[in-house]
Amino acid sequence: MDELQSLDKLFFELASESRLGILKELQVKELRMQELARRLSLTDTEASRQLQRLSESMLIQKQPNGTYTLTGYAKLVLSICSPLGFVSKHKEYFRDHDSSLLPIEFRARLAELSGGKLFHKTVEHINKTTEMFWAAQKRIDTVVLGGVALIEILKQRSQEGVKIRWLMHESFIPNAPSVLSSWKQLPEIRTTPKVLGYIVVTDKAALFSILENDGTMSYSPFYGEDASFLKWTEELFIHEWEKAKPWHP
Repeated sequence: MDELQSLDKLFFELASESRLGILKELQVKELRMQELARRLSLTDTEASRQLQRLSESMLIQKQPNGTYTLTGYAKLVLSICSPLGFVSKHKEYFRDHDSSLLPIEFRARLAELSGGKLFHKTVEHINKTTEMFWAAQKRIDTVVLGGVALIEILKQRSQEGVKIRWLMHESFIPNAPSVLSSWKQLPEIRTTPKVLGYIVVTDKAALFSILENDGTMSYSPFYGEDASFLKWTEELFIHEWEKAKPWHP
Protein backbone atom coordinates (compact mmCIF):
# COMPACT_ATOMS: atom_id res chain seq x y z
CA MET A 1 0.00 0.00 0.00
CA ASP A 2 1.55 3.33 -1.05
CA GLU A 3 1.52 6.45 1.14
CA LEU A 4 -1.57 8.01 -0.45
CA GLN A 5 -3.61 4.84 -0.06
CA SER A 6 -2.48 4.55 3.55
CA LEU A 7 -3.42 8.18 4.17
CA ASP A 8 -6.83 7.68 2.55
CA LYS A 9 -7.51 4.78 4.88
CA LEU A 10 -6.44 6.78 7.94
CA PHE A 11 -8.65 9.74 6.98
CA PHE A 12 -11.56 7.35 6.46
CA GLU A 13 -11.15 5.97 9.97
CA LEU A 14 -10.99 9.49 11.44
CA ALA A 15 -14.00 10.65 9.41
CA SER A 16 -16.41 8.64 11.58
CA GLU A 17 -17.92 10.66 14.42
CA SER A 18 -18.15 7.53 16.55
CA ARG A 19 -14.56 6.41 15.95
CA LEU A 20 -13.19 9.90 16.46
CA GLY A 21 -15.25 10.15 19.65
CA ILE A 22 -13.72 6.93 20.93
CA LEU A 23 -10.21 8.23 20.25
CA LYS A 24 -10.93 11.49 22.05
CA GLU A 25 -12.31 9.65 25.08
CA LEU A 26 -9.26 7.39 25.17
CA GLN A 27 -7.00 10.43 25.06
CA VAL A 28 -8.26 11.19 28.56
CA LYS A 29 -8.09 7.72 30.07
CA GLU A 30 -8.40 3.98 29.37
CA LEU A 31 -12.02 2.76 29.21
CA ARG A 32 -13.97 -0.46 28.77
CA MET A 33 -16.32 -0.97 25.84
CA GLN A 34 -19.49 -0.49 27.93
CA GLU A 35 -18.23 2.82 29.33
CA LEU A 36 -17.34 4.08 25.86
CA ALA A 37 -20.78 3.07 24.58
CA ARG A 38 -22.47 4.93 27.42
CA ARG A 39 -20.40 8.09 27.00
CA LEU A 40 -20.96 8.22 23.24
CA SER A 41 -24.60 7.03 23.28
CA LEU A 42 -23.77 3.93 21.22
CA THR A 43 -25.27 0.48 21.43
CA ASP A 44 -22.91 -2.22 22.64
CA THR A 45 -23.01 -3.76 19.16
CA GLU A 46 -22.02 -0.48 17.48
CA ALA A 47 -19.32 0.25 20.04
CA SER A 48 -17.87 -3.24 19.57
CA ARG A 49 -17.85 -2.78 15.79
CA GLN A 50 -16.08 0.56 15.97
CA LEU A 51 -13.52 -0.72 18.47
CA GLN A 52 -12.78 -3.63 16.15
CA ARG A 53 -12.16 -1.24 13.25
CA LEU A 54 -9.88 0.97 15.33
CA SER A 55 -7.97 -2.06 16.57
CA GLU A 56 -7.46 -3.33 13.02
CA SER A 57 -6.18 0.13 12.06
CA MET A 58 -3.67 -0.07 14.95
CA LEU A 59 -5.08 3.06 16.55
CA ILE A 60 -6.19 1.37 19.79
CA GLN A 61 -5.35 -1.80 21.68
CA LYS A 62 -7.12 -3.83 24.34
CA GLN A 63 -5.42 -4.20 27.70
CA PRO A 64 -5.36 -7.44 29.72
CA ASN A 65 -7.83 -5.85 32.18
CA GLY A 66 -10.39 -5.32 29.41
CA THR A 67 -9.90 -1.58 28.91
CA TYR A 68 -8.93 0.03 25.63
CA THR A 69 -6.05 2.46 25.20
CA LEU A 70 -4.52 4.51 22.40
CA THR A 71 -1.47 3.12 20.65
CA GLY A 72 1.66 5.21 20.21
CA TYR A 73 0.68 5.52 16.55
CA ALA A 74 -2.71 6.99 17.50
CA LYS A 75 -1.15 9.49 19.89
CA LEU A 76 1.14 10.71 17.11
CA VAL A 77 -1.73 10.93 14.61
CA LEU A 78 -3.90 12.94 17.00
CA SER A 79 -1.05 15.33 17.84
CA ILE A 80 -0.50 15.96 14.12
CA CYS A 81 -4.23 16.41 13.50
CA SER A 82 -4.63 19.07 16.22
CA PRO A 83 -3.20 21.90 14.05
CA LEU A 84 -5.44 20.74 11.19
CA GLY A 85 -8.46 21.17 13.44
CA PHE A 86 -7.45 24.76 14.20
CA VAL A 87 -6.83 25.52 10.53
CA SER A 88 -10.16 23.98 9.52
CA LYS A 89 -12.02 26.03 12.13
CA HIS A 90 -10.49 29.22 10.68
CA LYS A 91 -10.42 28.19 7.03
CA GLU A 92 -11.68 31.57 5.78
CA TYR A 93 -8.78 33.30 7.50
CA PHE A 94 -6.16 30.92 6.12
CA ARG A 95 -7.75 31.11 2.67
CA ASP A 96 -7.04 34.85 2.58
CA HIS A 97 -3.68 34.97 4.43
CA ASP A 98 -0.22 33.77 3.40
CA SER A 99 0.51 31.03 5.91
CA SER A 100 3.72 30.13 4.03
CA LEU A 101 5.28 33.14 5.82
CA LEU A 102 5.10 31.24 9.10
CA PRO A 103 8.16 29.08 9.80
CA ILE A 104 7.22 25.43 9.40
CA GLU A 105 7.81 24.66 13.09
CA PHE A 106 5.17 27.24 14.02
CA ARG A 107 2.68 25.94 11.47
CA ALA A 108 3.03 22.52 13.12
CA ARG A 109 2.13 24.11 16.49
CA LEU A 110 -0.94 26.12 15.41
CA ALA A 111 -3.14 24.13 17.78
CA GLU A 112 -1.47 26.06 20.62
CA LEU A 113 -3.55 29.06 19.51
CA SER A 114 -6.85 27.25 20.09
CA GLY A 115 -7.60 29.23 23.26
CA GLY A 116 -7.45 32.53 21.36
CA LYS A 117 -10.05 34.61 19.58
CA LEU A 118 -10.08 35.93 16.01
CA PHE A 119 -11.05 39.58 15.52
CA HIS A 120 -12.46 40.54 12.11
CA LYS A 121 -12.71 44.34 12.24
CA THR A 122 -9.93 46.92 12.06
CA VAL A 123 -11.43 48.93 14.92
CA GLU A 124 -11.38 45.81 17.14
CA HIS A 125 -7.75 45.30 16.25
CA ILE A 126 -6.78 48.89 17.12
CA ASN A 127 -8.80 48.84 20.35
CA LYS A 128 -7.29 45.55 21.46
CA THR A 129 -3.74 46.71 20.68
CA THR A 130 -4.34 49.93 22.62
CA GLU A 131 -5.72 47.96 25.55
CA MET A 132 -2.69 45.66 25.53
CA PHE A 133 -0.24 48.57 25.49
CA TRP A 134 -1.88 50.20 28.53
CA ALA A 135 -2.23 46.91 30.44
CA ALA A 136 1.40 45.81 29.98
CA GLN A 137 3.38 45.94 33.21
CA LYS A 138 6.85 44.74 32.24
CA ARG A 139 7.30 44.52 28.48
CA ILE A 140 5.87 45.14 25.03
CA ASP A 141 7.32 43.33 22.02
CA THR A 142 5.91 44.45 18.69
CA VAL A 143 6.71 43.77 15.06
CA VAL A 144 4.61 46.42 13.34
CA LEU A 145 3.11 49.65 14.63
CA GLY A 146 0.37 51.63 12.98
CA GLY A 147 -0.71 55.15 13.70
CA VAL A 148 0.65 58.07 15.70
CA ALA A 149 -1.67 57.33 18.64
CA LEU A 150 -0.19 53.87 19.25
CA ILE A 151 3.37 55.18 19.03
CA GLU A 152 2.53 57.89 21.58
CA ILE A 153 1.18 55.26 23.96
CA LEU A 154 4.38 53.27 23.55
CA LYS A 155 6.44 56.36 24.30
CA GLN A 156 4.53 56.97 27.53
CA ARG A 157 4.77 53.32 28.59
CA SER A 158 8.51 53.42 27.92
CA GLN A 159 8.84 56.46 30.18
CA GLU A 160 6.94 54.52 32.85
CA GLY A 161 9.55 51.78 32.78
CA VAL A 162 7.97 49.23 30.44
CA LYS A 163 10.62 47.56 28.27
CA ILE A 164 9.89 48.02 24.56
CA ARG A 165 11.32 45.88 21.76
CA TRP A 166 10.29 47.16 18.34
CA LEU A 167 10.98 45.12 15.21
CA MET A 168 10.79 47.77 12.51
CA HIS A 169 10.32 47.35 8.79
CA GLU A 170 13.14 49.01 6.85
CA SER A 171 10.68 51.28 5.07
CA PHE A 172 10.03 53.09 8.36
CA ILE A 173 13.70 53.94 9.02
CA PRO A 174 13.59 57.40 7.32
CA ASN A 175 10.78 58.45 9.69
CA ALA A 176 12.23 56.87 12.82
CA PRO A 177 14.62 59.66 13.94
CA SER A 178 11.88 62.29 14.03
CA VAL A 179 9.39 59.92 15.63
CA LEU A 180 11.84 58.94 18.36
CA SER A 181 13.40 62.37 18.97
CA SER A 182 11.06 63.14 21.87
CA TRP A 183 11.49 59.76 23.60
CA LYS A 184 13.32 60.01 26.92
CA GLN A 185 13.85 56.25 27.02
CA LEU A 186 14.44 54.75 23.58
CA PRO A 187 13.06 51.31 22.78
CA GLU A 188 15.33 48.51 21.65
CA ILE A 189 14.98 48.48 17.88
CA ARG A 190 15.90 46.01 15.17
CA THR A 191 15.12 46.30 11.48
CA THR A 192 14.10 43.76 8.89
CA PRO A 193 13.49 43.95 5.12
CA LYS A 194 10.47 41.68 5.43
CA VAL A 195 7.86 41.16 8.11
CA LEU A 196 5.49 38.21 8.26
CA GLY A 197 2.67 40.26 9.76
CA TYR A 198 1.57 42.06 12.89
CA ILE A 199 2.73 40.82 16.31
CA VAL A 200 2.25 42.28 19.78
CA VAL A 201 3.35 40.38 22.90
CA THR A 202 3.11 41.68 26.46
CA ASP A 203 3.48 40.00 29.84
CA LYS A 204 -0.30 39.47 29.89
CA ALA A 205 -1.52 38.84 26.34
CA ALA A 206 -0.51 38.38 22.71
CA LEU A 207 -1.89 39.29 19.32
CA PHE A 208 -0.77 38.39 15.82
CA SER A 209 -1.80 38.28 12.18
CA ILE A 210 0.08 37.21 9.07
CA LEU A 211 0.05 39.20 5.83
CA GLU A 212 -2.78 38.74 3.39
CA ASN A 213 -2.14 36.83 0.17
CA ASP A 214 -1.44 40.04 -1.75
CA GLY A 215 1.23 41.07 0.77
CA THR A 216 -0.79 43.77 2.51
CA MET A 217 -1.02 44.09 6.28
CA SER A 218 -3.95 42.24 7.83
CA TYR A 219 -5.98 43.79 10.63
CA SER A 220 -7.83 40.58 11.46
CA PRO A 221 -5.67 39.27 14.31
CA PHE A 222 -5.78 36.32 16.66
CA TYR A 223 -5.71 37.38 20.32
CA GLY A 224 -5.09 35.26 23.40
CA GLU A 225 -4.14 35.38 27.08
CA ASP A 226 -3.58 31.71 27.95
CA ALA A 227 -0.10 30.27 28.45
CA SER A 228 0.00 28.27 25.20
CA PHE A 229 -1.05 31.24 23.06
CA LEU A 230 1.47 33.50 24.78
CA LYS A 231 4.30 30.97 24.41
CA TRP A 232 3.67 30.39 20.70
CA THR A 233 3.47 34.10 19.89
CA GLU A 234 6.42 35.09 22.05
CA GLU A 235 8.60 32.44 20.43
CA LEU A 236 7.48 33.61 16.98
CA PHE A 237 8.51 37.17 17.87
CA ILE A 238 11.89 35.98 19.15
CA HIS A 239 12.39 33.93 15.96
CA GLU A 240 11.89 37.08 13.86
CA TRP A 241 13.81 39.32 16.29
CA GLU A 242 16.95 37.18 16.22
CA LYS A 243 17.10 37.38 12.42
CA ALA A 244 16.89 41.20 12.39
CA LYS A 245 19.64 43.82 12.56
CA PRO A 246 20.12 46.16 15.57
CA TRP A 247 19.41 49.83 14.76
CA HIS A 248 19.97 53.13 16.56
CA PRO A 249 18.66 56.58 15.57
